Amino acid sequence: MVLEQKRVPAAQSGASRVMAILDALSSADPVAFPDGLSVADVARALGREKSVVSRQLRSLLEAGLIARRPSGRYELSWRLFALAVRAGDQRLTKLAAPLLLRLSETVRERSYLTVLSDGEVLTVHSESSRRSIEAVNWVGRTVPVNRSSSGMALLLDHDDEHILAMVQREEDGVSPREARQFLARVQEARKRGYTVANRIFDPELLGIGVPVRGFSGRIDAAVNISGPAFRIEPHIKAFAGHLLATVQALQASLCSDVRTGADPSDP
Repeated sequence: MVLEQKRVPAAQSGASRVMAILDALSSADPVAFPDGLSVADVARALGREKSVVSRQLRSLLEAGLIARRPSGRYELSWRLFALAVRAGDQRLTKLAAPLLLRLSETVRERSYLTVLSDGEVLTVHSESSRRSIEAVNWVGRTVPVNRSSSGMALLLDHDDEHILAMVQREEDGVSPREARQFLARVQEARKRGYTVANRIFDPELLGIGVPVRGFSGRIDAAVNISGPAFRIEPHIKAFAGHLLATVQALQASLCSDVRTGADPSDP
């Protein structure tokens, strides 16, 4: 298997040369190159001298951005993946904030952006309804996945067996019967495209959630609204429609941002 040679401009900045190497390593076919790329492989892909590529790889290795296998071949490091995840989280929050604000202004209930963290639901951003009676601001706090509409939304693509195992962890105190009931709610949500947690977390609260899919199509986050059940229950379908529209706009922004490489903080 021959690596496809990248088209590299004659004049490049140091950052551009680094990105070209990282791109070559990330683009390598894992079937053809299961052990990573050699110096010669990278040099051939980029059309550079081996001695130059060797020095650049050594610098990236010292910085922790790539890893060297016992075979002497190179691959992207876990540190780089961790940096990418953090960058993705920041981008997601920046893009979601104005959309959540508009959602809360429309439905007049508090909205949340959540992610999975160690098997629980972590709230990373929230917008107030500006009403005297509303759900609590949970930013920075976690709740069990089986206690919220966002938890259900985050698990929609998971296998049923994995969902049962996750919610039956001993420390959560969830019985097999409760776990099956939760799974049934997730299965219903898969069909309609949104989740409903009616008086599950709190006897007076109702939440509606929708998963957020990233550029790869994988569920990366969830957006939900929560508030007094007596206010939301008569409007579940209408509010779900607003949620779905919000998430569609967020997903479009995420995909556009990835394609253009734009900074969401730029005007």
